Amino acid sequence: MKIAYISGNPPHFDKGLAKLLTYTRSVFTELGVQTSELNLGEAQPPYYNGTGDTNLDGMINPIKDADGIILACSASFFAPSAIMQTFIEYLALPVYADLFKDKHCALIVVSEGGGERGALQYLSRVVQHLGGYDTTHIGLQAAHLDDMEEGNFTRDFIDKEMEDFYRALRQNRKRIVPQDYAQGAVDVKSLVVAPSQKRKPDDPIVKATPTGKVTKRLDAFTEQQEREIEELSRLFAKKYTDTEEDGGEIIDEVNEDEIDDEIEELLAEEEPVIVLPARPARKKTARQLTQNLPHYFQPQLSAGTQAVIQINVTGAEAFEGYLSIRSKECTYTEGTTETPDVTVIADSATWLDVLNSKFTAQKAFMIGGLKVRGALALFTKFDTLFKLG
Repeated sequence: MKIAYISGNPPHFDKGLAKLLTYTRSVFTELGVQTSELNLGEAQPPYYNGTGDTNLDGMINPIKDADGIILACSASFFAPSAIMQTFIEYLALPVYADLFKDKHCALIVVSEGGGERGALQYLSRVVQHLGGYDTTHIGLQAAHLDDMEEGNFTRDFIDKEMEDFYRALRQNRKRIVPQDYAQGAVDVKSLVVAPSQKRKPDDPIVKATPTGKVTKRLDAFTEQQEREIEELSRLFAKKYTDTEEDGGEIIDEVNEDEIDDEIEELLAEEEPVIVLPARPARKKTARQLTQNLPHYFQPQLSAGTQAVIQINVTGAEAFEGYLSIRSKECTYTEGTTETPDVTVIADSATWLDVLNSKFTAQKAFMIGGLKVRGALALFTKFDTLFKLG
């Protein structure tokens, strides 16, 4: 997976953007994602005059090859930086026509004292007009970036947005681009769905079951059972047939009592089967299954791993505990630790599904069922270290 950064601030007008981008790149590095950067402050493209720029042309290939794009700049008077707007004007050239098409984009804007929201809206319209997906928005003021320690609100917010962006790339989500943003005219006729044909009187309402499936089902009956089924069908047909011509014979009188006796006698030939209700299995709670995780630990796959995994479960069954992995040993302790390498936060229902192997921890993270703080790369090893399925 590859992510391309397009940063639009000159070095002397940073406003904390470089610090923010350094942190986000470290998150992707932990996940094994390759990153590249087109630094507009260094490229210094001239004002757009309808022709290309050699400096940009030489730096554009990493963006074409990227799976996702991050547009980052400062905001002034509710608009992106001038150098970012200059770059956007170059996107009108045919050579850059498909640069953003069908790609997920994260938009990052910082400001001195406000205006980041307006700049984000501007960039969002540009991305959608170019056929991209504005997947993630981060708008912050420079003062918010003074403290980026673990547990800080700003850091938690950035982690969450980067997690969402990473999931969108991994899942290759597809979105509908609003009509007024999409490039080119749309043929209205292509949007009209032809009405389904009305059923003709002769068309069968119920389609016949394929012969193979019917044969397979009938094969499950013994010859004796098939004969009894035929006999029952004949008796029921005889009972509920009024005086009429049937196959060339006239049925004048029907003795229902005799037929009922025959049916009861035929049904009585089968011995009654007594089915006792199954004893419901006792289900283990999320806390019990978490306590048992060391029993599912695979030491042969953990050589050299030194980690502490904090697990915080919320919801109907709330509890906290942590796993300590020391190479080939794993222990579980109730409570919290001050220095976890990674923290997993999940609702008890979601965590129970993970422990019962309904889906993997990685999938639960990808669909937003649980949150991860700290070393995301370590979390990706959870499904390997613990064999739950």
